[in-house]
Order: sequence, then C-alpha cells, then structure tokens
Amino acid sequence: MRGFEVGETVVRRDVYRSGRVWSEQALRVIACTGEAVVTACAPGAQARRPALYAQARADGDRTVRSEAFDALATGQ
Repeated sequence: MRGFEVGETVVRRDVYRSGRVWSEQALRVIACTGEAVVTACAPGAQARRPALYAQARADGDRTVRSEAFDALATGQ
C-alpha cells in the first residue's frame, strides 16, 4: 500500500458494486503506518453524495433514504 504523509489531504471514495463512485469525502491524514491509515474529517470539508441521500440525511426522512438507495441500485 502506498504510504501517505501526515497532513496530506486524501479522498475516500465509496464505490457501488457496479464500480461507480457513490460518494467522496476529503480527509486529512493524521497517521500512516504499515497497518492503518488514520484520517480525520474537518468541519466544512468537501464531500459529494447523491442528492436524494443528502436530502434524506438533512431531513432525517428514512423514506427518502430508501429512495436514494433504490436510485443507486438502478444506476440513476
């Protein structure tokens, strides 16, 4: 595994089964060893998520969250 420098910005990507990126989040490297990469998410750090999922999180509406996962499963 490639090592990262402490303080370096990295991007965590969640990838759906189809290989498509589902979400991305900027993180800061706190420590990097041969066994683990420790990161932190600063307040206000950039992130990308599907619009329906972001709406569900903001509203606390689990119905919309289910719609977001259905949309993801069909590639919308």
